[in-house]
Amino acid sequence: MSPAARLGAGLCLPHPVGIVIGEGSVIGNDVTIYQGVTLGRASHDVDAYPSIDDGAVIYAGATLLGPIRIGRNAIVAAHSVVLSDVPDFATVVGAPARIVGSARTEDRLQAADVNRAASR
Repeated sequence: MSPAARLGAGLCLPHPVGIVIGEGSVIGNDVTIYQGVTLGRASHDVDAYPSIDDGAVIYAGATLLGPIRIGRNAIVAAHSVVLSDVPDFATVVGAPARIVGSARTEDRLQAADVNRAASR
């Protein structure tokens, strides 16, 4: 994890093994990142890193590359490769990642509150 990365309050790393967070990465509040996740730049020529908004969950082995934005309360499935922006509340899977669902705002916020309370 680069000391230059910006990390929000409430960052949760349930299994903090093999996580790579590049120097330009920005992580919002109450984000959860599981083991084996990589946040990096897409090439050595472009110095741009992912930005993860509040409440997002990044599951094990996911790779997020380049100047992309992971939206508020979005979910990135395990072993997905994300190369483009993910909208708020969307769920993405695959390599390359594609949107497979989106929860209503109220439902996802309620679930996020329950998950945060359970982890404390």
